[in-house]
Amino acid sequence: MTLEAETQCRRCKKNAATYISRKEPFCKDCFVRFLRGKQRKQMADYKVCYDPSTSTPQIPPKILLALSLSESSLSLLEMLVSLLHEQRKMHRGNSGFELFVVHVDQSNVYTYPSGMEPATILENIRQIYSDTCTTLCTPVDDFFTDTRSVLHFMHNGSDIADYSFLADLTLDGKITVPDVLANIRDRTSKLDILQTIREALVFNAAKELHCTTIVWGDTMSRLAEKTLSLTAKGRGSVIPYLLSDGFRNGIYNIYPLREVLRAEAEEYVKMLDISKYVSKPSIKAPNVLRMMTIDDLLANYFADFETGFPSIVSTVVRTAAKLTDKVADASNICALCGLPCVDKSPERWLQDITVNQSAPSFDATSDDQDDAGPEKLVPRPMICYGCLVATTGASFPWISMLRNSKEEVLDEYELH
Repeated sequence: MTLEAETQCRRCKKNAATYISRKEPFCKDCFVRFLRGKQRKQMADYKVCYDPSTSTPQIPPKILLALSLSESSLSLLEMLVSLLHEQRKMHRGNSGFELFVVHVDQSNVYTYPSGMEPATILENIRQIYSDTCTTLCTPVDDFFTDTRSVLHFMHNGSDIADYSFLADLTLDGKITVPDVLANIRDRTSKLDILQTIREALVFNAAKELHCTTIVWGDTMSRLAEKTLSLTAKGRGSVIPYLLSDGFRNGIYNIYPLREVLRAEAEEYVKMLDISKYVSKPSIKAPNVLRMMTIDDLLANYFADFETGFPSIVSTVVRTAAKLTDKVADASNICALCGLPCVDKSPERWLQDITVNQSAPSFDATSDDQDDAGPEKLVPRPMICYGCLVATTGASFPWISMLRNSKEEVLDEYELH
C-alpha cells in the first residue's frame, strides 16, 4: 500500500515511509532489509563454512534458481545476489553457495508482453550479475529431446503403439509442446500439463549442473493458491511433499519467499529498479467467470485478500505446512507429473468404482471369481488421479478401455 501523506518509518524512526505493508509504514531501506531478512531466515544453512581442521573454506554447494521472470522470482534473484555480495565481502571473496539461474522459454506457447525475447532478457541479466551467477535459457520444447519424455505422451511408457496420446506424431524430433497442448481441450488441464513440463526441465537442468538445491520464487500468496488448487485438482495428497522444503527427485527444494506476499515482491522490484526485467508469459484469463481456470479464480481471490487481510493467506500456507507427508516414500511414481502417488493403477481404480458385469452366482467357486477379478488386467504405467483428470478426453487408453460403449450398454437391456 503506497502512502498518500508523509509518515515516519516505524523501523528506523528517521526516514519518511514510502510504503505500508501489513499495516506497518516502511522507508525504502527498511523495507528492503525486511524482505531480505525473511529470505535469509529460510536459507540460514547456506553460509560460508570452514573446515575445522584446516580453517579453509569448504567447497560451496551449487544452487539453481528457477527464474520465471515474474516479480517474485526476480526479487529472489536480487536477494540471492545481495547475499553473495555480503558473504564475499565478509569472508575474503568466499561465498556460501554457487548460484545458477535457469529460465524455461515458453515463447512458442505464449507471448511475452515485454517485446523482447526471453533469451535477450536473460542476456541482460547475465551482464548485470555475471560476477555472481550463471544464467541459462532453456526452450520449453527441449522436454521432447529426451525419448523417455516423448514416450510419456506418445505411448505412456508402453511399447504398445496402439496406446497413443499423439497417434499422428512419430519419434522424429519434431514434437513440440503446442502439439501436446492442442490435444487437451480443457484450459485448466493445459496449464497443468505445461507446469509439469516446466518443472521437469528445471529438474533436468539441476541434475546436469550437479546442483544440490533448487530455490523457487513462489511467494506466500502463490503457495496459498497452489494449496487450494492442488486440492481442487485431486492432488491434495502431494501438498506437503510439493510445497514444503525438502527432497524431491533427489534434490533439495526451498521456497525462500514463503513469508513474503506477492504485493511485497512487486513493490521490492520497483524500489530496486529491476521491474524492467519482468516478462511473464501473457496468459490472459477469460472475462467470463465460468470459463476461468481454477488458478485464475484463486489468483483473483487472494489478490483481493492479501493486502487487507494477509493473515488469511498466511493461515492457508501454515496449515499446509503442518500436513504430514505420506507420499515421499511411495514406490509408485506418476508417469506424467513424476510425483509419488498412492493411487491404484488407472484400470484397477476404474474397475473398483464401476460395475460392468452382473454379480457372480452364490455357487461360483473362488477360483472362478479370481479368474474374473481385476488381477488379470494388463499392467499399465502408473498415473496419479490428478493427471488422470487433467488428461480426460485426450485419447488416453485407460479411460476408454474400461468403459462400455453405448451399444454395449443398450444391448444389456434388449429383450430376446
